[in-house]
Amino acid sequence: MTEQKNNSYPTISEKNWWTIREKFKASIPSVVSPTYIKSLLSMANDNSANSNVINPLRRVGLIDDDNKPTSLANEWRIDDKYKAVCDTIIQSVYPTELLDLFPDSNVDRASARTWFMSQGVGQGAADKMVALFSLLKSGEIKNGKTIGSKNNIKQSSPNPKKVANNKSSTPTAGNQHTGGNRNISNSTSHPDLHIDLQIHISPDSTPEQIDTIFASMAKHLYGTGKQ
Repeated sequence: MTEQKNNSYPTISEKNWWTIREKFKASIPSVVSPTYIKSLLSMANDNSANSNVINPLRRVGLIDDDNKPTSLANEWRIDDKYKAVCDTIIQSVYPTELLDLFPDSNVDRASARTWFMSQGVGQGAADKMVALFSLLKSGEIKNGKTIGSKNNIKQSSPNPKKVANNKSSTPTAGNQHTGGNRNISNSTSHPDLHIDLQIHISPDSTPEQIDTIFASMAKHLYGTGKQ
């Protein structure tokens, strides 16, 4: 493992990370130049493109010193290889001490922020470093899909036993038959739905904003007026 010699670790916004990956999936560029990044991400100038995107991409090994995409960048585009690429980046960029503190995919952001700040950076910079570190540790693709898991809406087939000739003890209009025949009512089966939700909360959110988000979820998911 490569131990970091300075106190600075790469930062890149989640939005830019996924936008670049989607572009690479469509067509991997020959060179990731400042002009390429400015056009793709609507950045104002070369300095912004270099400091916010190109340098971080170089630090994590997705482009080389000539700004050309590496073989790792080619694998980064492929969903089935995405998590392995994240693991490779983690092992090459971050020190053993940090990885020992956070061995699992879920990262306690407050604790991680403390560690990054102990390296001599301010809270704002530390939060950005935590954001990328957490993104890499999760190994999840933007839509919530993880390798080997299904997180899409699932719809079950109607149960044929529910559809076929349910018996009713009370005769109703339209299903009563003469001659003492049994009354039969037809029932309609509705498919079951299973929905998984993934929530991305900015590390800059205040506790009050987070409480408001979950209060809104409870209101819309479970309805109002419940005790």
